[in-house]
Amino acid sequence: MTDTAAASRAPKTAPKSAQHGVHPSAIAELAGPIADEVGCALYDVQWRGGTLVVLASAAAGGAVGVEELGRLSRRLSAELDAADMIEGRYVLEVSSPGLERKLLRPEHFAGAVGERVVIRTSESPRRRIVGEITGADAREVCVHVEELSAGAEGAQSGSAEGAQQAQPGSIGQPMTVPYHDIAKARTTFEWGARRPPKSGPDANTRSNSGNTPRERQRR
Repeated sequence: MTDTAAASRAPKTAPKSAQHGVHPSAIAELAGPIADEVGCALYDVQWRGGTLVVLASAAAGGAVGVEELGRLSRRLSAELDAADMIEGRYVLEVSSPGLERKLLRPEHFAGAVGERVVIRTSESPRRRIVGEITGADAREVCVHVEELSAGAEGAQSGSAEGAQQAQPGSIGQPMTVPYHDIAKARTTFEWGARRPPKSGPDANTRSNSGNTPRERQRR
């Protein structure tokens, strides 16, 4: 269940990255230290319509608990009110990124080492890469390739088989992908697979400080 700290309707003309007059990066600067204090690690801040979504993971690997998320939600709600940095009404949702989560920054890739990932590249030839992350630094990620397929600009057949023929020896081998060539990336979890992820946030964990979501009109 989601812990909602405030409700709002976002202006229809507001850009997704900076709704209610504030960019997610500004909220992240406020939320980061609070997350550290309550034993979490801030993962990402996003506007989804009129909902401010704050994602937090465990500070030192493993799964983040509902209690930690609840403390983060309450503390952040109070600090946002005190700072009065968000215009209008909005909904605050604090949750974990989940087992299957977007990888957006180098630290996200580094934190997903040992996990299975799906990467779609942006440069020609566009590719879909599936495999286990074996390493990541500030510039690129290394993946042990399990599947490799080409998009419209790749193999003419557009199939995984055609892509493998275009790049022989890629399957079962390490491949480095620079971050500037990544259009989308996310971890993927296979239920009943041969092994669980080595570490990472719990699936779909959300803060819940009451039996029902809380809504509060900003003054």
